[in-house]
Amino acid sequence: MAAGVDVTTAAPHFRGDWRGFDVVHLNHLTNACLRALAPSRQRIVFTHHTSGWKPWHHRVVRNAIEQRADRVVVFTEDERRRLGDRVRADKVAVIRSALAVERFAPVVHRAPAPGEPWELLYVGQLVAFKRVHLALELVRRVRASGRPVRLRIVSHRETLRPELEEAARRLGVADAVEYLGTRTRDEIGPEMARSHFLVLPSHREALSTVTSEAALTALPVLLFDVSGADEQVPPGWERPHPDDVERWFDLALHRIEHYAAATAAFERNAAAVRDRLTIDRAVREHVQLYRSLL
Repeated sequence: MAAGVDVTTAAPHFRGDWRGFDVVHLNHLTNACLRALAPSRQRIVFTHHTSGWKPWHHRVVRNAIEQRADRVVVFTEDERRRLGDRVRADKVAVIRSALAVERFAPVVHRAPAPGEPWELLYVGQLVAFKRVHLALELVRRVRASGRPVRLRIVSHRETLRPELEEAARRLGVADAVEYLGTRTRDEIGPEMARSHFLVLPSHREALSTVTSEAALTALPVLLFDVSGADEQVPPGWERPHPDDVERWFDLALHRIEHYAAATAAFERNAAAVRDRLTIDRAVREHVQLYRSLL
């Protein structure tokens, strides 16, 4: 309202009349995307919030709505590049997602005292593409290197928890894994403050929110080369290809061995990430986009 724009929000299953709106901004692949394919006077903006493999029927709808949309919003230049020639270049707008950055202050992270465990933190869904089983294998390898370690898991969707618990038993690390359940955004910051690494083994992301939050708290992140990561981690922070699992493990052990250098890099990077992710900036850029369409 302060920017002179009236905004109405609606759930993904919204079935009401949108003929009175000038711009309809669709977030994620939902049934509303199919509805938007019909001819209408509304300007359509589409942000799909994800990258990587999708089932064929999702790809069909995604491709169709990208062609119909007046603008396709992506979060980073990296994501724009990954679009390739699927969407006309002049239709793509880069608007980074925003966070309540004031909830996440930089923290000085130090290696644990002798005998104390390395604290690994995972935050996210327990679903297949997140590959949390790799975090369990990392726990096993850290232990095999002679270091005590603990993995804390924060999750609001525990679909694969039974399978992960069984995998932890097979690996002999069940006693080192703790399931914390859900946490609010205000509670995630303190969890990060007491951790040594955020572990994100996903094979696809699109500017992962939890990685941004870790970057704001100067918590080193163990992740792969997923979309948007190059704008979240410090320059030169190696990110293996999602298929190069052994390199990911090797880097994790190396960063434990050289922890001071890892934390220093994230401390230097925290301010730059904060500047890119403010809510005021995201609102301003969205308003500019809507006005440019009208």
